[in-house]
Amino acid sequence: MKTEYEVVFSNINREETIQKIKEIWWICTKENTLMKRVVFTAPNWWTWSYLRVRDEWNKITCTYKETREWKLDITSVRELETEVWDFDTMVWIYRKLWLTEKSFQESYREIWKIWNEIEFMIDLWPWLNPYIEIEWWNEEIVKKYSEILGFDYSDWLFGSSFQIYEKELGIDFDTMNNLKEITFANFSISHLQNTKTPLY
Repeated sequence: MKTEYEVVFSNINREETIQKIKEIWWICTKENTLMKRVVFTAPNWWTWSYLRVRDEWNKITCTYKETREWKLDITSVRELETEVWDFDTMVWIYRKLWLTEKSFQESYREIWKIWNEIEFMIDLWPWLNPYIEIEWWNEEIVKKYSEILGFDYSDWLFGSSFQIYEKELGIDFDTMNNLKEITFANFSISHLQNTKTPLY
């Protein structure tokens, strides 16, 4: 498994960030696209891990992720990912294996790259401000381009979007982690903000 060297900067100005990207010759490899995913709990009791099937419009991916440390940092998460042919079929295979289905989720994502050196993903989840994920194969490259874009590297977040819900909206991680559905149509902030009671 490979280590996922990725950091997140939340509450960004999307237009200003994209302008900085264009100034140093990055190109958009995926325009802003609605993605859907189904997340399953992985039967791996010694790490926090999960399985995800995601429809990325131009491809379907199946991913296993595990967190090796209780405290998240840039080296904590490892993953295995492969492309599959059909979203619904893969979801049903996991259901037939009696894996615990945690939630259905939606988000928007656009991807920017510079040559073959670095990848940037600008994400939008229901009720969150846009945020950027900077990911590559080693920490120094990630740090370098974080600073080029004008972000304070000491101010990054690491982990899932649920940490951002807690930071921006005061919705704790456990509440988000217990939701059965997170979509742009159904997500109601009035039921969730500043509460530890799961909606479902």
